[in-house]
Amino acid sequence: MSVRRGTRALIAGSSRLLGGQSFPRSHMMLQKLQPVSVVKRKMAEFSPSISESNLTSAIFQPAVVIFDKDGTLVCFHTMWNSWCEELAKRMTAETSKDMASDVYELMGYDCQTKKIGMGMLAEKTHPYIKEKVVEMLVKQGFHEWEAKKVLEKTWKDTPENMQIKMTGNLRDLFSRLREKNIKIAICTSDSREGTLEFLERLQLEEFVDIIVCGDDKISKSKPDPHNAIYICNELNVDLSEAIMVGDTPADTIMGQAANLGLTIGVLTGVGTHEDLTHADLIVNSVSEVVDLITKKDTKDFHSVTVTSRGLCKIAERSSLQTMRATEVKI
Repeated sequence: MSVRRGTRALIAGSSRLLGGQSFPRSHMMLQKLQPVSVVKRKMAEFSPSISESNLTSAIFQPAVVIFDKDGTLVCFHTMWNSWCEELAKRMTAETSKDMASDVYELMGYDCQTKKIGMGMLAEKTHPYIKEKVVEMLVKQGFHEWEAKKVLEKTWKDTPENMQIKMTGNLRDLFSRLREKNIKIAICTSDSREGTLEFLERLQLEEFVDIIVCGDDKISKSKPDPHNAIYICNELNVDLSEAIMVGDTPADTIMGQAANLGLTIGVLTGVGTHEDLTHADLIVNSVSEVVDLITKKDTKDFHSVTVTSRGLCKIAERSSLQTMRATEVKI
């Protein structure tokens, strides 16, 4: 493909993704190595040309959307800050040593702000974290057998009084995906016990086709692509027809490593724009993800950041669609 044709495909692809919006060619060439922030909004009331058009305003419709759980579907801090504090209290009582600062540092928890940052708890599975807790206790002077005993007596997979704060109306969002015959998967580092409790309490079991949890025997810790590939194989879905949605680099890197059709970062969890550079798109929440996929007629303003990686993927998909259309005509 020539440079001129490649540039045209890139602009055309990003225009399709972002609801028909386009950028001056010079702007695209200057900005292609930087994240491009675009506001997606309904413009029919301003432009009769747009209101008369029949261009699609959605990204490609996937066969499955794979969601991370904590930080993506539910508020990470609300669910896990009390868990960190309770674990520190139990370990302090069991060891007769103040373990709070060591536990908080290991988990990435700030007791002053009551927030959990990027780190162990946000990205790793419970089995992995438990190994690191034992290592921490051994460094404190405990024998390994003593450390394992302390862990056994103090560890709990789920918060004692689980507080769930949704990042959107999940029943409505999942229902809209179902109406489009889009499958729903959850891939989480959390335990199966905690994940099932979350689904049951919010009455979401009927919508979810498959879940893979951090303590499942078949599971591999993110960002290993195994879990995403496993989900697609189980659902008989091509990797290119899957979307990964998550709030940490573990999620976005997994999506890219698995060669999924699109990887979307959300800002409702611990990750920032700077943390989510491996995503193709970055949006505020899962509500905006579903709006993009299902072409909801909304007057809400959606701020979509398209990374340079995302622009290249959009252009590639656009070129493939053009080639397929040409083959059909021939």
